[in-house]
Amino acid sequence: MGKKKGEEVRRAGEAQQLLDNPLFKEALVTVREALITHLLNTRVAEEVERDRLYITIKALDLVEQHIKSVLETGTLAEREQDYFN
Repeated sequence: MGKKKGEEVRRAGEAQQLLDNPLFKEALVTVREALITHLLNTRVAEEVERDRLYITIKALDLVEQHIKSVLETGTLAEREQDYFN
């Protein structure tokens, strides 16, 4: 297995640990819910605050998606390794 593929498999393991970690899961849910609550409680005139909260929620989603992407990339690298060995 190439060095890059080995690194991808290692990172996938770390990503899986993060995604399975109860504290990490709790943090994602808690922060997302708090941001959504703040967003829904803004006044009509608070457009800038709503935009800021929306962008923050999307950034949180991007962090989670990146970790899932690392997991998927490593999983594919591991399958390739198994297939070619």
